[in-house]
Amino acid sequence: MPQTGVVILAHGSRGERGIVEVPETLKRIAGGVKSLLPPGVEVTGAALQFNHPTLGEAVASLVTQGVERIVIMPYFLFSGRHITEDIPQLVEKLKGTYPERQFIVAKPPGLEEHFILQVTQCIEKAAPELWHDVPISPNSPETIEQKSLEIVENLLPPVLKISGDERVVTKRVVHASGDPQIASLVKFSPSAITSGLNAIAQGSPIFTDVRMVAAGINSYLAEACGCFVSCAMDEMKGQEQSRERNITRAAAAMRRLGNRLDGAIVAVGNAPTALIALLDLIDNDGIKPALIVGMPVGFVQAKESKDELMKRDIPYITIAGTRGGSAMAVATINALLKIALERNGHSWDG
Repeated sequence: MPQTGVVILAHGSRGERGIVEVPETLKRIAGGVKSLLPPGVEVTGAALQFNHPTLGEAVASLVTQGVERIVIMPYFLFSGRHITEDIPQLVEKLKGTYPERQFIVAKPPGLEEHFILQVTQCIEKAAPELWHDVPISPNSPETIEQKSLEIVENLLPPVLKISGDERVVTKRVVHASGDPQIASLVKFSPSAITSGLNAIAQGSPIFTDVRMVAAGINSYLAEACGCFVSCAMDEMKGQEQSRERNITRAAAAMRRLGNRLDGAIVAVGNAPTALIALLDLIDNDGIKPALIVGMPVGFVQAKESKDELMKRDIPYITIAGTRGGSAMAVATINALLKIALERNGHSWDG
C-alpha cells in the first residue's frame, strides 16, 4: 500500500484570534486523528483561506515526505460551495502539479447522523438547567428499558440497511453502550443471525473470553435455550503456559478450548489477543464456530483483530474500529437468546 498522508482541511478564520487559534486547533485535531490511524500515516492540518498552512502548502509538505496518496478530510458541516466547487477545483490543480500522486476527498463529517447527539450534548453543556426540572419517577426496569429502546429507535440512522433481527441486536448494542454512533459500526456477516439462532436452537455452548462477559449473559435465557455458558479463562489451569509461549492468558485460554469451539458461539468482549488466537484456530486447525461475536475494545490490536475477523468466511457480529467491550458483547448474546426464546413461543418479561 502506498504511503498515505491526510490533510484535515478547515475553512480558516481572519483576525488576530484566527491566526492563533486555527493552527492550534488543527494541530490538536491532526494529532488526535494520527493516534487513531495505522502507523506510518502522516496527518497535518490546513486552512482553505485566511490561515497557514494552506491546502497547497500542506500537500507540498506531505510530498516532500514521500507521501504517494493524500486524503483530504474537509472539516466542514455542510456540502456548500466550498465542498462542491472550491475544494474540487483546488484538487484538480493539485493533480496537475503532482500527477504522480493520488488524491482522495472524504465526505464532510457534518453529514454523519451522530452529529445529532453531539449537538444535543453541546446544548446540554450550554444550558444544563434545561434538565434540572425533568421529573424522575421510580419506573419499573421494564418501563425504563422500553423507553430507552424507543429513544434508540429514533436515533438510529434512517439509511441503516439491516434486517429486522439485525436491527433488534443493533438497538440492544446501542442501548448497552449509550452511544447511537455505535449503530453504524455494528457489522453482520450475511449468515450471522441465522447461524447464531440455529446454534442456540441446538443448545450449543457459549464460550466467552473473560468472566465479565460470562457473568453478563442472562442465565435464565441461556438455561431456557439449553445453552451452557463457559468462560475460557476459568478453564485455564496453568498460567505458565502463556508465559512460556509469550502470549496472553486470554489467548492461551482460547487455544486450550480447541475442538470444543466447533459449532459453538464465541463471544469476545475484552481481549483482542483472544480473538486473534481464535482466528488462528480457524485458519490452522479448521475450527468452525457457529458464530463469533467479536467485540474486543482498545487501541492495541482491537481494530486489527476485528478487521481480520471480517475477512473470514465465518458467521460474525462485530463492531468496526477501536470500540467494543464486554457490555456490548453481552447485549448481543442476550438479544439473540431472547429472539430464539420468543420464536419458540416463550415469553420474556425482562
